[in-house]
Amino acid sequence: MARRRDSLIPGGLAALAFLLALLQRPGWIVAETKVDLHVAPQSFLHDVLSAWTPQESLGHVFAGQYGGYLWPMAPFFALGNAIGVPEWVVGRLWIGLLLALSAWGMVRLLDAFAGRPRGAAHLVGGALYMLNPYVVTYLGRTSITLLASAALPWLLLCVHRGLRDPRGLWWPAAFALILTSTGGGVNVAVTAWLLLGPLLLALYELGWGAIGVRALGSFAVRLVPLALLASLWWVAAVAVHARYGLDFLPYTEQPGTIWSTSSVPEALRMLGFWTSYIGVGYTGTLRAFQADAGVYLGFVPVVLATLFVPALCLGSFAWTRRARYAPFLLAMVLLGVLVMVVGFPNGTPLRRGATFAYNHVQAVRFLRTTYKAGPLVALGIAGLGGLGAALAWQRLRALPLARAGFALGCAGLVALTVWPLARGVGLDRQLAFKKVPAPWRQAAAGLDRTLPRGDRAMVLPGQLFAYYRWGGTYDPILPALTDKPVAERFIVPFADLRSTDLQWSTDALVSQQRALPGQLRPLLDLMGVGAV
Repeated sequence: MARRRDSLIPGGLAALAFLLALLQRPGWIVAETKVDLHVAPQSFLHDVLSAWTPQESLGHVFAGQYGGYLWPMAPFFALGNAIGVPEWVVGRLWIGLLLALSAWGMVRLLDAFAGRPRGAAHLVGGALYMLNPYVVTYLGRTSITLLASAALPWLLLCVHRGLRDPRGLWWPAAFALILTSTGGGVNVAVTAWLLLGPLLLALYELGWGAIGVRALGSFAVRLVPLALLASLWWVAAVAVHARYGLDFLPYTEQPGTIWSTSSVPEALRMLGFWTSYIGVGYTGTLRAFQADAGVYLGFVPVVLATLFVPALCLGSFAWTRRARYAPFLLAMVLLGVLVMVVGFPNGTPLRRGATFAYNHVQAVRFLRTTYKAGPLVALGIAGLGGLGAALAWQRLRALPLARAGFALGCAGLVALTVWPLARGVGLDRQLAFKKVPAPWRQAAAGLDRTLPRGDRAMVLPGQLFAYYRWGGTYDPILPALTDKPVAERFIVPFADLRSTDLQWSTDALVSQQRALPGQLRPLLDLMGVGAV
């Protein structure tokens, strides 16, 4: 019976993961992360092999933001497309896989932390880690960020096991392979903040005497070189970008903006991503930039649930504190919250120190996105919640009705914390479309067929983001459809500023309707534009 239950818990959570994923706006393609993955995944996989792209600008180094798609996201989408799986289904299977791996990893970690047979601790811990506001925030727009969430419990498990077998190579190798799959080549900060968890666990194991300094050193000697070797492919791409690409951070959101929403309550709710708190007016009416923002900021039952769940989980530490790893899980929450709120509010010593570091130490600027330490908080809360639920379940063993009420209450609270997912609208409607209209594909095919080698196309005028009448793709659609270079103005300059000035100035002549007769053609020739 115990063995059957041991397999039922991760299997049931995985089934729930894929079911929830497939129920999110069925039939709609949602351009979360990169639209290329949905409309041309095989071409995109080929493109990210290069450190240079001729697309969108007049050519630029893009390895530091695109190199990480080489594994595992682009191959997943390319394989789904190659075997004929519908585009929207591939996207949902990807999301389901991320959720399932998160839950399974948390269950396995609780095997190590709380032991077997599996029970309420594993079920509740796995569910809380798989389903929380942090997951909902990134699921609808940048699901590649959730690779870090899926990887964190597995990385901790590798450290836990590896420290007890310090001379072996299996656990260091597993750690290295998991770490290199966390999307660091797309956003280094995600992987950097993730590493705080394994480091904290190693120190915790050393602190309570589970291992000695010699075992820690032996494990580290094996782990660090393997991790560096396995991640060399994307680290090299980031290094190329740092050396030859444009430092575009000054042209994007600044630390003051990023940190302005990361208060302690929002960090504990596993929110704080600054774009969830802004409104835009692309259609003439101010609306939330992220569709789920209104639910988390204004729907009272959800707001209360997202406050109550972490409070309940953290409060359970009073009863579970004697459990061997309960203090570690609490420390994970505290460490994650500390990172997330380092810049909030304005005027604090931490804010001044972080601002000084950002302005004077270029090497740490990528760490400004402190809200990406959210998986640390999510794992700590889920673990404490699982331990607390197991204790409550045990104390209610003689009260079957109370147990049923407890189970229903837990399920209801979890559903409220991920209300957009529970309603099937967890993917952002603003980035959804049924298909790319035929004229766009015809235009792309025409460019591939007729545009001379060495020429580029240019879309005039450009736009801040790609929101079309037929759907939103965030990134321009034409560069994803054609093999020819396409220049189109975007909100952030990624190319050499001199070429950017030329491109944007030409674009402004059209968008502001101030081009003089005969002025446009020489500028287009200068940029190598053969089609507009």
